[in-house]
Amino acid sequence: MKNKINKWMHRPLCIMHFALCIAMMLASCDSGDIAEQELSTADLGHTVKLTATLSGIDSWKSQYAISLAAFALGDNYARVVRTLPNTTADNTQVTLVLSHLDDDVNTVELAVTNRLRERIITLASVNMADYENTRDTIRMDLGVVDVGYMGALQRGLFDVACIQCHGGNGRSAANLNLTEGQARSNLVDVPSTRKEGMTRVKSGDAENSLLHQILNEGGEDILHYNHTEVVSSQFKENLKEVLQLIDEWIGTLID
Repeated sequence: MKNKINKWMHRPLCIMHFALCIAMMLASCDSGDIAEQELSTADLGHTVKLTATLSGIDSWKSQYAISLAAFALGDNYARVVRTLPNTTADNTQVTLVLSHLDDDVNTVELAVTNRLRERIITLASVNMADYENTRDTIRMDLGVVDVGYMGALQRGLFDVACIQCHGGNGRSAANLNLTEGQARSNLVDVPSTRKEGMTRVKSGDAENSLLHQILNEGGEDILHYNHTEVVSSQFKENLKEVLQLIDEWIGTLID
């Protein structure tokens, strides 16, 4: 009985405490304190939104991923990433968003990354310096993209560093056309026209493929043109990763 009396004696104090809290909240609203705490959009950083229809994701080994990744200048490790499962079916339409990106972010890329968020090869990129005066959502609308091994090498290597000399329209050096849709048939198990006895890309055998030899150390002396200098100038932060990716791709080519 005594406990019940104590309980009822304390109830008015609880009601008074609740009423006091409500009064303080109302006073805060009247004073404008809530409005002062609102964050302006300029404080939230940049937002990048990728939309694309992708295929070839399921061809990657488990240590790799297709990612939307934000990189600082000179850093090969992403500040933040959004990755797609390697089980993603072909022709899947995807949307990935990176938000609250600070001013240290130099590029946002659709890239192949590894488990350490390290950039392996870039498939598409946005230079954030082009958008420093806006906080509107930056859109990467890429359409249909093959992001498998061959598609990654096409967009990330051949289109970036090779087609200037090995393009189409009858102007391909060494009769080698590395434009999209032509590169594989011009490389895989095709004899070199410049190095007798060599195969441009020998299925399953990277070390005995001319492509491997001319891009790695010592390759500058194999042909009359210094291909190692070209790739090293294009891939300053991820040269080792790109060369390893080429070798892995060649390893997947089994007769």
